[in-house]
Amino acid sequence: MKKILFYVILTILNKFFKGSRFFGVKNFLFSIIDVEVGKGSKIVGPIYINYGSKIKIGNECWIGKKFTVDGNGDVTIGDRCDFAPNITINTGGHQLGDSHRRAGLGLKSNTIIESGTWIGTNVTIVNGADIGESVVVAAGAVVINNIKKNTLVAGVPAKVKKELS
Repeated sequence: MKKILFYVILTILNKFFKGSRFFGVKNFLFSIIDVEVGKGSKIVGPIYINYGSKIKIGNECWIGKKFTVDGNGDVTIGDRCDFAPNITINTGGHQLGDSHRRAGLGLKSNTIIESGTWIGTNVTIVNGADIGESVVVAAGAVVINNIKKNTLVAGVPAKVKKELS
């Protein structure tokens, strides 16, 4: 029953409350389905997440449209983070299988994005990569490894382009 309620509320959020308004109502509805949204945070929506993933968003964050957590892992986002549209955090994967089936045993990973980070549009984060404090991830980047604090990364795969102060 709890899983059905989760998807019913998520559908209501994505169909009737998408866009940059009704943030208070949206945050209340997210709290019902155990998605933690901090004070002053705004989720534009639609948002795509799986039942069973623990999503925690800090205070004063902006989450743009089409935010996706794909897989069953957990995602923790610090305070004052800004996410442009079309961000995908992949929290699932597979071990390398044999020649009969290369996608072997399923894996679950968690991702932490620390406070003050800015993620550009069309960014993909995979492999449980953690992103440090005050990082900028340029549009279109694919993050496959941990990113240390105060850096700007770009590219596929994402590489450090600049140290920030």
